[in-house]
Amino acid sequence: MADQTFLQSMSMAGRCMPTQHSSQDSDPGKLKEACSEMESLFIFYLLKEMRASVPKSGLMGEGRTEETYTSMMDLQLSKEIAQNRGIGIASALFKKLYIHVESSEEKTVKDHEDK
Repeated sequence: MADQTFLQSMSMAGRCMPTQHSSQDSDPGKLKEACSEMESLFIFYLLKEMRASVPKSGLMGEGRTEETYTSMMDLQLSKEIAQNRGIGIASALFKKLYIHVESSEEKTVKDHEDK
């Protein structure tokens, strides 16, 4: 359930990924946002797996309420981490992907000039 909620909240990343090349697709702001959301998704799953590896103490009670609360907390924490400084995944993705966006844009311009 929490994974589904997270994926719905991250649906913006799907809209930022280009499906057809246009001048709007090469907007670095949209690419940065998509990379940041990808990093947030990675951090969310990292936190989820880290939390699963820790034995439950029973202090807060073990139930659906605790699971929902911790998933929501991890969701917000992952977004905050990615928006602030992150762990470097977003910047690395941006650098790699932007090179491809620029080169495909140059190829498209050259193809139009050849016609």
